[in-house]
Amino acid sequence: MSNNGFEISRRALLRNSAVFGGSAFLLAACGTSGSSSNTAIKATSLVSATGGPGDKVPAGVKLGNNKSLTLALSNMPASVDPMVEVGGDGRRFDIYECLVDQSPVTGAPRPFLATSWKQVDETTYDFTLRQGVKFHNGDPLTTDDVIFSLQRAANPTYATAVNFATFASATAVDAQTVRVATSAPDVLFIKKIASISILPKNYYTSLGATDKARAAAFAQAPVGTGPYKFVSYTTSKSVVEIAPTTWRHPTIQQITTLQVTDTGTQLNSFLAGSAQYINLMPISAIGSLNKAGATLIELVKGNDLGAFIDSVDMGGAPKTGPMGNKQVRQALNYGIDKNTLINNVLKGKTVSDNGQLIAAGLPGYTSTVTSYPYDVAKAKQLLDAAGYPAKNGGSRFTMSMATAFAGPGSARLLIGEYLQNDLAALGIDVTYQAMTDIATEIDYFYDIKQRPDIYHFGLFSRPFMDAARPFNYFTTASKNYHMSNPQFDALFEQQQGEFDAAKRQAILAQMAEILHDEATFLFSTQDMWLDAAAKNLRGMVQADVQTEQYYDLLYFVAD
Repeated sequence: MSNNGFEISRRALLRNSAVFGGSAFLLAACGTSGSSSNTAIKATSLVSATGGPGDKVPAGVKLGNNKSLTLALSNMPASVDPMVEVGGDGRRFDIYECLVDQSPVTGAPRPFLATSWKQVDETTYDFTLRQGVKFHNGDPLTTDDVIFSLQRAANPTYATAVNFATFASATAVDAQTVRVATSAPDVLFIKKIASISILPKNYYTSLGATDKARAAAFAQAPVGTGPYKFVSYTTSKSVVEIAPTTWRHPTIQQITTLQVTDTGTQLNSFLAGSAQYINLMPISAIGSLNKAGATLIELVKGNDLGAFIDSVDMGGAPKTGPMGNKQVRQALNYGIDKNTLINNVLKGKTVSDNGQLIAAGLPGYTSTVTSYPYDVAKAKQLLDAAGYPAKNGGSRFTMSMATAFAGPGSARLLIGEYLQNDLAALGIDVTYQAMTDIATEIDYFYDIKQRPDIYHFGLFSRPFMDAARPFNYFTTASKNYHMSNPQFDALFEQQQGEFDAAKRQAILAQMAEILHDEATFLFSTQDMWLDAAAKNLRGMVQADVQTEQYYDLLYFVAD
C-alpha cells in the first residue's frame, strides 16, 4: 500500500469512527460460525451460517404483521457512498451489490452480480454477469457499469483505492463478460472485488459537470441494484425500503437504522421494543437479553484483540530501551494469563488467539505456532537476562499503555485493565490510559503520532479472513512501523503472488513463526463481539467476514 493510500484511509476512518479496531464498525455485526463451542445462540434454526443473496424465507413460515425494522447501532458511516470509506461493507444498507460475495464462515468467494468467473492467467480474470439485474432507477446492469465502478474504486480520490491498488484495467469481452486485469499477481484479488459496489454509470455521470459535483449529488440520491433503495440518510438516521427492481426476495418493507452510541440506551430501546436489533453489547447485558428472549449473535473470528508492542519507532528506527529488546517483548507475552482472561473476565465468550493473528481454519493459521504459555518465572527470567532485574520494591521499569475504544463496560476496557494487572505482577509499572477519542486512536494506529509502548487496538483479518491482511501491518513497506524484519518482508511479497494454496500456506506459516518470535504483538484473544436480535426476528446470518446483515434475509415471524 502506498503512503497516499493510508492517508486516504485515515481520513475515511476519522469520518467513520474507527473502522479497523473500534467498538463501532459501521453497521450491525454478524456472528461467528456455528461450530464455535461458546456460541450464545439460543436455537440454531434462528440464525443461518450459509444464507446469502437470493435466498428466500423458508417454506411454511408464518410471517408476522410487522413490516418495519429498526436497528439501534453504535455508529453509522459519514456517507452512503460505498467508496468513500474503506471500512464500509460494499453492500452498505443493502442498497448496493458487488460482483462477488463471500461465504459467511470461510470468506471464500461465491457468486453475486457475477454468476461465475475464471482466472485466465495470473493477472487476468473474466466475470460473467447475472442477467436481468436492474438498478433502482430502472437501468439494466451492463458491462459499462462494472468497468466504471471498478475504475472509480481504484481512483486515489476514494478510500476503496487502499485495498484495490493492484487493479490495472477492466474491459468488455462481450455484453455479459468483463475482463479485469491486475498490475501484478494478487492472490486476494477476488476477495477484494467482493468489497467493490457496482454503481450505474449513466446515472452517476448525469449528476454534474465534475466528478466532485457528481460524487456530492450521488451521495444525496444514491442508486444501486440491491434489495433496498435509498429513502433518506443522515449520520444519525438512515431509511431504506424494498426496491421493486430487485432480483432478490426481501419481505420487510422498510428498515431504519439509528445511531445510538451509548450501549445502555441501545439496550433500553431494545427491551422497550422500539429497536429490534442492537450491536456490540457488553457482557453485563447478557442477562437482560436472555430474559427478553433475544437471539444473541457472537463474533469471534476476524479480529485479534491483542496489542502492538513495536520494536521500531514512528520513523522505523530500532527502539532503544525495554521495547527494543526481543526478550522483554517475549517476557510480556509469557506474563499474560489468557485462560483466566477468557474464562473469568470475558465469561468464555471468546477463545485464545494461539499466538497468531489469524483464527483457526483460515488461510495462514498454522499448528507450528502455539500460544505463549503463562509462565511468570520464565517471564521474569527473560527480563533479568535482558538487563531489567527487579529493583528495591520489585519494580523493573515503567512503560506506557493505551487501550483504544475503551468505553465503559466494553470488552476492550476489560482486556486492557487485565493486561495492565498481569504486567504489574512482573514488576513492570504500566502507565495506563483508557481511550475514547477517535482522532487520537487513529493517529496512533496510522503512525501519525508516536504510539505508547503497548497500544491495545486489535487487528482485523476481515473482510479477507486471510493472514495477509494483518501481516501487512508488520511489513516495512506498509510504513506502519511495528517491526523491521527483511525475511518477513520478502515472504509477504512472495505469498501475494503464490496461487498454489499449499505453497502459500507454507509461506504464511513461516511469517506467523517470525511474528511470534519477534513478539511485536502482545497476543491475547480472538474477537468478542455481541449483537442481539428480537425473539421474533429471523434470518440473521452468522458471518465472521462482514459486519452487516443481509437485509433481504430478515423477516418477522408471527408471535
